[in-house]
Amino acid sequence: MQQPDSTDELPVWDQAAAVRSVGDLGLARRLLAQLCAGLPDDLAALRRLHAAGELTELAERAHHVSGGAAYCGVTALRASLKTLEQRARAGDAADSAAALQALAVQIERLLAHLRALD
Repeated sequence: MQQPDSTDELPVWDQAAAVRSVGDLGLARRLLAQLCAGLPDDLAALRRLHAAGELTELAERAHHVSGGAAYCGVTALRASLKTLEQRARAGDAADSAAALQALAVQIERLLAHLRALD
């Protein structure tokens, strides 16, 4: 079984990249807050799909969330989502479970970072 790629060394939030992406710090922060507000539900949905053995749908959902995160400068989260997507597309439930756990860690890191910004 492969281990998920370590994303702990990647930035939780790359503010400069987010500003470059959307053109304005205020908008970047609002998009980040909006993304973070939906992450608990997204994680719950991803876990349900994995538990049901729906790896194709799991990959699609991870891809969708990653696309929504593309503008936010959330480097570590996007890397974890991409890993989950790849592992689910490969059809390996065990690797997908490990990637899902790594994603949960990155979500918590991001949510903690957002709380610290307030």
